[in-house]
Amino acid sequence: MEPVTTRELNRWTLARQLLLERASLPPAAAVEALAGMQAQAPRAPYIGLWSRLVGFQVADLEEALWARAVVKTTVMRGTLHLVAASRLASFRAATGSAYYDGTLRLLAGLGLDLEAVRVRVAARVEERTRSRTEVFRLVAEQVAQPHPAWLTDRPSAVAALSVTTDLVNAPDDALFSAPAKSRYEVLRTAAPDSVEAARRVASDYLAAYGPATTADLAAWSGRPARAFSEGLAALDLVRFVAEDGRTMLDLADAPRPDADVLPPVRFLPVWDSLLLAHARRERVLSDDHRKLVIAKNGDVAPTFLVDGVVAGTWAVPPWAAPASLTLRPLVRLSRSDRAAVAAEGGRLLAWLRPEAADAPVGWA
Repeated sequence: MEPVTTRELNRWTLARQLLLERASLPPAAAVEALAGMQAQAPRAPYIGLWSRLVGFQVADLEEALWARAVVKTTVMRGTLHLVAASRLASFRAATGSAYYDGTLRLLAGLGLDLEAVRVRVAARVEERTRSRTEVFRLVAEQVAQPHPAWLTDRPSAVAALSVTTDLVNAPDDALFSAPAKSRYEVLRTAAPDSVEAARRVASDYLAAYGPATTADLAAWSGRPARAFSEGLAALDLVRFVAEDGRTMLDLADAPRPDADVLPPVRFLPVWDSLLLAHARRERVLSDDHRKLVIAKNGDVAPTFLVDGVVAGTWAVPPWAAPASLTLRPLVRLSRSDRAAVAAEGGRLLAWLRPEAADAPVGWA
């Protein structure tokens, strides 16, 4: 096995994440290339794509959502993501559901025929979009009375069913200014062969985040590594050994740019998948800064990258407040780096709040 340095891992991953240079891609192709984008915060994927695509505009992604080329749904780690519709069936089959195994066992323990519930709920949602509360009630209707109170107010009961059936969030749940609500519709996909789904998802993961260990793949997907064994065996892979001795897998034809390439300053939104896609994240986020960026509850702060690694966090006030952007460095930055961060931050703020010309960018 060839050795690979942390710096090489950083540059190779940045290239695949479209962070070495912005790409000229439509949003659906970019979301596919990134193996999905975290979407708990509606604006986050838009900011993530602004940092990765040439000339990206809010309307570009919203048009892809209305066309159902990109969908918002619960997949990896039981978490809301945007995924390319072309990959939805594979992600449904290979990720997400294990996170809700406990809830599914509780539902089965109530005497539910889970497959029958899924069919009935999907049929009712197919009639018209339904709110989260309405889906709760549709599930509860399938249970003999009396049923436990948690069934009608436990979010995971809906999520557990949505990751194993044809429910997705309605497009307006993922608009740039989406309200804090969830509405569901049905998007039918043919169930793929389980090995083919695992192969496709593992390939997409390595194409977006590799090289990586099987533990990284498990951490990102929310499924045990053994769930991808057959899928990985079907791929044309090469192996590297990291500085700490871990075995890294990668696609044989994946891009691996020179480690000396200089990455530009880039801004990442809350919950950007780059910071969540590996069990060990030192290629982009040092252990010293991890607790400052990722909270105990799993929240991930918006960050900026200098020389390809997290060098600080950023914040904007609520939309009703006057526009501004505050930068908080986590490392000592040179004068030129500070200038580059402030300049890129100013461009991001002008894109986020075009109505607020010359809004201030400052350092905490």
